Amino acid sequence: MRLVNLLVILSLAAYPFLVYYGRETIGSLWITAGLLLLWGIKSVLSRQRWQQIVTLALLACVAVFAMTDRPGFLYFYPVVINLVLLAVFAGSLLTSMSVVERIARSREPDLPESARRYTRNVTKVWCLFFIVNGSVIYMLGQAGYTQAWSVYTGFVSYLLMGLLFACEWIYRRRYKRKNAL
Repeated sequence: MRLVNLLVILSLAAYPFLVYYGRETIGSLWITAGLLLLWGIKSVLSRQRWQQIVTLALLACVAVFAMTDRPGFLYFYPVVINLVLLAVFAGSLLTSMSVVERIARSREPDLPESARRYTRNVTKVWCLFFIVNGSVIYMLGQAGYTQAWSVYTGFVSYLLMGLLFACEWIYRRRYKRKNAL
């Protein structure tokens, strides 16, 4: 399973560059067929229901790409990933425990009420990130800026995600000190 997860992560990281450089040489059908295979294996091997749902949604999206064989759909794949992550994070806000709270509880099972509110707010920030990130990716793809799409999708969006993680980590340390948590 670790090998499959590693291949999926590598394929996601390489995807924008595969699309940009490989669309003409490899062909969009082969790129999507490779993604279909990886996501299919991941879905079968996954034991967590939410992972299966996310994986099946992405698998369905890639299947549509493969059936239509329209290169424009290749640029929509990262948008779908952002939409699925948005659905998972936003959906968790409708439950008693947000995604970020679940992650926090895996390290600190007894969270005070102030930490619960904090994790819900962080979940909302991630929802906003997925909306903005997915929108930028969509607009770049639709405008035909393939090189900018590749750089943004394959580098800038990961940089922004890392920056958001780092800023939240710094803020959380201050928040904990300030609130004696």
